Amino acid sequence: MIRRPPRSTQSRSSAASDVYKRQVSTQSTWDLLITKGMPKKRRNNGRSKKNTGRSRPLQCSHCKRVVSKDKAVKRYQVKNMIDMSARKDFQDASVYEEYMLPKFYMKTQYCISCAIHSKTVRVRSVDRRKKRKEHMERFSGREKQFKDRRRNVEKKKEAVRVAPREEPKPEPAPAAEAVPSV
Repeated sequence: MIRRPPRSTQSRSSAASDVYKRQVSTQSTWDLLITKGMPKKRRNNGRSKKNTGRSRPLQCSHCKRVVSKDKAVKRYQVKNMIDMSARKDFQDASVYEEYMLPKFYMKTQYCISCAIHSKTVRVRSVDRRKKRKEHMERFSGREKQFKDRRRNVEKKKEAVRVAPREEPKPEPAPAAEAVPSV
């Protein structure tokens, strides 16, 4: 909204010029923000979509809010159908010695607010958010698998590059002619 001086002042009085001066200063700070860019809270803007474009929506398991798949917090839970107190009774009554009791396998997807509320995810400070060590420790096994795969692929490429090739045979040097002495 553009602020104008009051209608009673026809000329550019000091009060009117102050209004214009204030407008210029606010515009310059806005221009500064646009050129520098707004501050980012996360490196990936809270999404894990990489270069995929639009991701499909899904519903939060807790509140049914629609969240994009790459922004949702996903957890895979495995629970025993029978609690520990009744487990021994089932094993004693079973005919089979090594009977595996059934389990629940649930994949839950939460929106960010439900994940924080249920303490599935914790809010980290700015410094801890920038350090990825905790995150990498959690996924270190998976990261090691990817590194091993990359190494194997690189080794295969090296083997193809270093495959023995037939080198051209050098041509024999021409015989040296005798130069007559004078």
